[in-house]
Amino acid sequence: GILEITADHPEVQAMVEEAMKSASVPEVMSPQISAEVLEGAIAELMKTNKDRFPGASERGGWVVDNYPLSADHWSALSEKGLLPDTVVCLKDTHKDGACILHRAYLASRNENDSDILERPTDEALEKNEDDAREEMEETLTLEEDQSPAAAEEKGEKIMQSEFAEDGFPDTEEMKTIKTKIKHFMKDWKKVESEIKKSSPVQVAVLEIAEQTPESLLNQVVLVMEKSFKYYGWKLSDEDLEEEAQDLAAEEENEEEEEEGE
Repeated sequence: GILEITADHPEVQAMVEEAMKSASVPEVMSPQISAEVLEGAIAELMKTNKDRFPGASERGGWVVDNYPLSADHWSALSEKGLLPDTVVCLKDTHKDGACILHRAYLASRNENDSDILERPTDEALEKNEDDAREEMEETLTLEEDQSPAAAEEKGEKIMQSEFAEDGFPDTEEMKTIKTKIKHFMKDWKKVESEIKKSSPVQVAVLEIAEQTPESLLNQVVLVMEKSFKYYGWKLSDEDLEEEAQDLAAEEENEEEEEEGE
């Protein structure tokens, strides 16, 4: 006869797992299309850019969040003359990224907790139903103790995973987030190298651990303002001597020009 293939079949589970992995990876537009879309958006902004405040420039004043992180996408921006003045990367290397992982957990806490609770509950119910069938003939009392309601209550006691207030549960969902963070940092290293090699763009890499959004913003503003500040320096004896030679050469040239007239 034909074998019945259920959802528990290894091949079916493997296909589902692969499909879920593919679905979790966001589709990224090609470098050329991404640059063209950004170019169009900036062109629209420039129409009203001067209205921001008196004396505002037509260009600049825009922030791009989460632009695709690849060297090819960066090159496409460079080709279109859309390079930003400053690139900011927020990362968390303190305690193996505990801060960002805790925030990620809190951001999807209800969904994560639901998955965490459902998984052990289903397993506990299945186990107790099997035990109940095997021991059904022994005593009615035992059968009642193994009822789904009791199993669910027992399951809830087992399944509540404990972790620090500022931590996160060690679940498959959190492992997926850890993997995404590793991929991000790997891609960032490549793009950061490309940025420093090909352009005068400022790069600010900021740690988010123990920082507030306001403190991070202040750090970014300081980086952005740095290029507009004048920094004086103390002249050395060599600098003074060179300046004196330049001045003497200028005076000599002026005298020669006057004699020539």
